[in-house]
Amino acid sequence: MTSFSDLGLSEEILRTLTELGYEEPTAIQEQAIPELVAGHDVIGQAQTGTGKTAAFGLPLLDYLDPASGETQALVLTPTRELCIQVTQALRAYAEHLPIEVIAVFGGQAVATQQSRLRQDSHVVVATVGRTLDLVNRGSLDLTSARYVVLDEADEMLDLGFIDDVERILRLSPSGRQTSLFSATIPPPIERLADRYMYDPVTIRVTPKQLTVDAIEQAFVEVPARQKVDRLIDVLRAEEPEQAIIFCRTKAGTAKLDETLRARGLGVKALHGDMSQGQRDGVMLSFKDHRLRLLVATDVAARGLDIEHVTHVINYDVPDVTDTYVHRIGRTGRVGRTGRAITFVTPAQRPEIDRIQREAKTSIGEWEPPEERLEHAPRPRHREHPSPVETGGPVKTDGREAGGDSGEVEQVPAVAKLFMNRGQRSGIDEDDVRWALIEGAVVPEDAIGSIRVLERFSFVELDSAHAEQAVERLEGTKLKGKQIRVEYARG
Repeated sequence: MTSFSDLGLSEEILRTLTELGYEEPTAIQEQAIPELVAGHDVIGQAQTGTGKTAAFGLPLLDYLDPASGETQALVLTPTRELCIQVTQALRAYAEHLPIEVIAVFGGQAVATQQSRLRQDSHVVVATVGRTLDLVNRGSLDLTSARYVVLDEADEMLDLGFIDDVERILRLSPSGRQTSLFSATIPPPIERLADRYMYDPVTIRVTPKQLTVDAIEQAFVEVPARQKVDRLIDVLRAEEPEQAIIFCRTKAGTAKLDETLRARGLGVKALHGDMSQGQRDGVMLSFKDHRLRLLVATDVAARGLDIEHVTHVINYDVPDVTDTYVHRIGRTGRVGRTGRAITFVTPAQRPEIDRIQREAKTSIGEWEPPEERLEHAPRPRHREHPSPVETGGPVKTDGREAGGDSGEVEQVPAVAKLFMNRGQRSGIDEDDVRWALIEGAVVPEDAIGSIRVLERFSFVELDSAHAEQAVERLEGTKLKGKQIRVEYARG
């Protein structure tokens, strides 16, 4: 199995990935990073949710010379939302590097951005229009930008930015390394690549190759006039930590938002008829976990990449399978299980069969959580009582202590748990330790390493107490914030 250490990245980057909880590369990362590290131009066809920001961002950061304050890398994005998202990711990846990442986009004071650009700005992440504006003002110099990334190129095409993108590429050094990432590669994007990229390596992670194993998928068949009531029932049963509810149209989004708020649910809408300021406010609330439910159109949510979205709900069944995969890819992140629930009317029921066939996936009929638990297959080792249930000791040779030679599944000495809260929620190592000792009644000497990161934490425990910790802490509150605790991947 490939690991990040096999991809040619620096020790500083690898250290940061470990701290962020990244354990193994996604398909696009595994294929693109070595090519970019080797200096090749790359065309990456991949949907949101496949890890493409790290795919281009990690080699980019390793490429830079921190001693030079010039703009050495430019990442072009179609929207301010994606610009902010990419900037946040790159700053996180550069935690142990003396690299400055600057975001420039429309809607923010030009003077403020000009001031930032006068200081060190190794990487500039920018929208297309603001890039040209700053170049024309003499505030952004691209003559040293030898690493250029076009992110979500097909959306730049949809928004009519391709001519401006070509102007920016012409202003960049001819010897630059160029990477282009896009969910689709329509003919105009192919022509742009032919004209401005040098012998690019093409990497495709298509929907049928996308990893949806971590996403539990289900459908709800309901008459159209009962959809709202059924949606509320599902939300109350699922109790999502954060959920995005997708509608097909702006009008439908606004209407559902109004209806749900009238029914007492804390929800906000995100659609194209809102002002940019309104959209920014909603996006910020959702990113900061102050908003639990978001109703959105596909276009408005483009580039919205939140690590702890637990549920994606297709209130309107998507017209095409690519849209379905694109939507559900927003959950199941950071090695966690996500849920995708799709509503269909009886007449739309064949659409589920089409999506299953084209995406090569399985979508079962929705069941409430308690029924899913009853119907779920039990792991083989649970046929034997656990040490938590019996209070008995466990030998590390895989045999029951004091028993005969009948073999049981070996219990690892240490278990690693994931908690969905971190520094951003005001939680530190002492808080986590207190929760384990007081809330889960775990002996202090059974607690190993505790790592509290910005948005989540990892805990190592004596395996004999891990299940007890998960069962007793799951769904409780720590410093007023509801926590989720589960076994960490790997």
